[in-house]
Amino acid sequence: AKNGKLPDGAIRLAVEIDGSEDDETIAKVKDLDPMMITVCIDENLSQLHASRRIFEILKANDVMTPAIHHYKTTSSESNELALELGTKIGSLLTDGNGDGILIEQVGETNFSVDFLRNTGFSLLQGCRMRNTKTEFVSCPSCGRTLFDLQETTAQIQEATGHLPGVTVAVMGCIVNGPGEMADADFGYVGTLPGKVDLYYGKEVVRKSIPNAEAVDALVELIKSYGMWKDKEEAEEVEEAAVAA
Repeated sequence: AKNGKLPDGAIRLAVEIDGSEDDETIAKVKDLDPMMITVCIDENLSQLHASRRIFEILKANDVMTPAIHHYKTTSSESNELALELGTKIGSLLTDGNGDGILIEQVGETNFSVDFLRNTGFSLLQGCRMRNTKTEFVSCPSCGRTLFDLQETTAQIQEATGHLPGVTVAVMGCIVNGPGEMADADFGYVGTLPGKVDLYYGKEVVRKSIPNAEAVDALVELIKSYGMWKDKEEAEEVEEAAVAA
């Protein structure tokens, strides 16, 4: 393009905005009339605030061009990437700011097919659109927490993370636990130092289980309510979900 004008017969496929532009420059996107806009925020700016500013300007100038969030990451772990996208892009999409996400890995490892698949399913599950594995709910931890929340949650995920359609809540204390896990199928709640209560829905079904035995007891509880699958069986269900 010369002076912003394209040769006859050419179309402008995309315009990239990084948030460092002034309001007038962003508003000129309407005159350029691209097929789409990519929003790739400058690393020195806040992803959330800069993106919101861009979309406010686009809306104020009636720019209806589809906008794609171009997100760069060094992550090589699908759940970590899904969390990144949920916190940095998810709220923008929820508010109607954007039409999709373009993910670019800038680390040394290239995305594999399994990585992309797992990340996609993690995002769909986070949006409550499709369940392909166990859903976990956890409190943020505070001074009342009666066990190591991160370590215990990791143990529970390892033991029960292959159960699509099952929700497990891990709560560090009895004060807020029952309220925060109201929608979970099963609850794992610290009640006394070194002791855990297990819930089915909102009902306590086992009390004062020693921490060392509580994860195994949770597995047995899930089995007793007919919601357990062995990992091999769960993998077959997941493969069927992928094929669908």
